[in-house]
Amino acid sequence: MSFQIETGRLIIRDVREDDIPILVKQFAEPEAWGGILSFQADEAYNKNELEKAMAWAKQSPRPYYKLAVELKSDGTLIGNCNLSDAVPEGFAANIGWHYGHRFSGNGYATEAARALLDFGFEFIGANEIYADCFADNRASIRILEKIGMNSSLDFNLFNIIRGWSYGESKAAVRYTVSKHRWREQIERLGELQRIGD
Repeated sequence: MSFQIETGRLIIRDVREDDIPILVKQFAEPEAWGGILSFQADEAYNKNELEKAMAWAKQSPRPYYKLAVELKSDGTLIGNCNLSDAVPEGFAANIGWHYGHRFSGNGYATEAARALLDFGFEFIGANEIYADCFADNRASIRILEKIGMNSSLDFNLFNIIRGWSYGESKAAVRYTVSKHRWREQIERLGELQRIGD
């Protein structure tokens, strides 16, 4: 059975064969290179990862979700997102994303990332979810902050070492949110919505 999440504007679903050329092209956009790992700009690597995503979709239990993101309005494929180490009651799952350059600035990444957090905590049962990005990637850091994640061990040396762990010479930061903190945020949002009604 195929996997799908719907949000207000998006359909987040399993990757299909016909998605691969579009998603590979999005990773190849020069505007993306400053925010992705060096090897993620490689066409063969991306094709292989997307093909593996289709195989992972058939596994049960499923530890890795690499998903296509399309607009609900017209079916345009705008990018992909992922939830890895998604093990029930596991200590920490990881989220990430990549979108075509022309779709940035519309809040799509934030909307999809919130949906992945909800799924990871509510349905998978992760205890914590984290995301890493380059320290100079202000756009991704804004998204992480919007979805309620906080920086973790945000010290220059740790950030440099984290970047090295990915094979990069650039510093990388880690943002995390625990299941407990996420539930507090959901409750607070619910209260604010009731007050606004």
